[in-house]
Amino acid sequence: MVLSVQDEFIRANRIRALVTPELLAEARANPPRGRQSAALVEVLDFLRRNPDPELPRYAVLRTPDGFAVVRRAPVRGAPPTPDGADRYPTRQEAEHAVLLRRLRDYEVLS
Repeated sequence: MVLSVQDEFIRANRIRALVTPELLAEARANPPRGRQSAALVEVLDFLRRNPDPELPRYAVLRTPDGFAVVRRAPVRGAPPTPDGADRYPTRQEAEHAVLLRRLRDYEVLS
């Protein structure tokens, strides 16, 4: 992982402490643009700014059989690649799956 000293400190001392089963339940229940707790906003802000450019970036695509999570290509204009065969019935469920992937990428969840 390629994090700055500051981002490593934030990840280890703030983000890890904020990610609890209750926070994950809140993230699952609330739409991304809905009202969120300060803790959830802090975790999402950390993940959205993507402090480690070496980690994959994800996107949600609508497919004929639901929503799929894909990895964005590292080269602009190249097609995304599927990140597993899972399909989700709603966009909200797929976005929650992206959140869990990002937390695992940052070694906040096991």
